[in-house]
Amino acid sequence: MSLKNKKIAYIFLYLASFAISFGILVLVNKIEFVPIANNLLLGFGFLLFIGLQIFSIYKFTKLKINKYSKIFIFILILIIGGIFAFYIFLASVFSGKEENRSLIYDGEKYYILNVGWMDPLYEVYRKNFITMDKLDKERLGEIFSDLSKVKDEDQREILKFLIYGRENFTKEEKEEDNHHVKENHQVEEKPEEKNLAEDKNEFLKNFTAEDAIKIENSDYGLLEVDHAGARSRWFFVKIKGDDMKFISELEETSPEVSVRVDENGIIYLKFRDINKNETSYISRDGGRTFEK
Repeated sequence: MSLKNKKIAYIFLYLASFAISFGILVLVNKIEFVPIANNLLLGFGFLLFIGLQIFSIYKFTKLKINKYSKIFIFILILIIGGIFAFYIFLASVFSGKEENRSLIYDGEKYYILNVGWMDPLYEVYRKNFITMDKLDKERLGEIFSDLSKVKDEDQREILKFLIYGRENFTKEEKEEDNHHVKENHQVEEKPEEKNLAEDKNEFLKNFTAEDAIKIENSDYGLLEVDHAGARSRWFFVKIKGDDMKFISELEETSPEVSVRVDENGIIYLKFRDINKNETSYISRDGGRTFEK
């Protein structure tokens, strides 16, 4: 091979090292590979780049060209290669996947990956040979319908949070909440609280049951007792015939609301303000208290 052809081949190989390494980075960010395949590709891309850079430096220094040209090319390759190697290293760190949480559920393998950098941010994937599919909240709820099958407590709590969000409680927390609710029911109301409830029941006489937003399959309702501009005042009430009984006053003041009760008696409220921002609340004690 002539000197000219050698130069062209070495230049092509040198440029190819950048293209191949960058192409691998693009590939692993476009396709969700399982962690081990993802990390092997990243490692291969980084080592291939370093190897081709060393090979290119060696070959360029062997070319029969001016001494000063060799020194210039050597320094240039080192600078460009060092900068790009640092970029590949950082990109590989951010693109790497830790296979520290995997589980078998109903015969299929799943990965729970922490994709956050500073704070934990978990995503769940289902394995498909060397690739995997990301599961959204709805699919998570359908697949992991029985979380008691997940033996690892940490994995179970992560899945609960991803499926139910802030509405998620551990079994112990639920039992503790129910215990506190029962205790509160057994405690006699304080005189001032009793008087406050009586005042609000008296205030309800200014309204009729038809003014309330009735909740299907229940005897509960929401009553807008005051309205000023974009703010509303809401009472949660119990409806019996034409009479209403005060249960609680909501802290939310948004003017639009939708409400439902599930088969377990849990009450769900969703408010929307004039800017279309939505806020959700839930009550497990018959509307006495609501939490976001």
